[in-house]
Amino acid sequence: MNPEISVEGQLVDNVMRKLENEFSERIFYKNDVNEASTVGILDKKNAEEERESIKKDIAKALLVSNQTQSIYFVVRSMIMTILGAIITLAIFWQLGTINVLEDFVLGISTYAVCLVLSRLFDKRIVSFSKRIIAYLGGHTKLRDFIVKNF
Repeated sequence: MNPEISVEGQLVDNVMRKLENEFSERIFYKNDVNEASTVGILDKKNAEEERESIKKDIAKALLVSNQTQSIYFVVRSMIMTILGAIITLAIFWQLGTINVLEDFVLGISTYAVCLVLSRLFDKRIVSFSKRIIAYLGGHTKLRDFIVKNF
């Protein structure tokens, strides 16, 4: 099971439990349920509507958060891929050709170098990624395409 899904599920459960407690404190009941006042019934209906509205808002917020994390992962992966491609191109340019063993070593070393560089320039990569995500925020078709296909 994906740990992120588990955490989000726990978050939703905790928020919903807190909301349920809050709304149950707001609703006024008489001692006898059969003799509930009209005010109590209206308050209960309003509370249920408000509760459903808050549930929907929380679900939307979690969906947007999940989409943003997905887009961030895709953007950061693309940056690392481009960095790896540049390193590989530079090595091919210097060597001309390589054999299978050199290709294997090149792949491993390029991946390691990309990881190290992505950690060294983490702040810059994060700020660049945020700019790209902000740009994608205004282009819903492109953002939805990335979320659905990557």
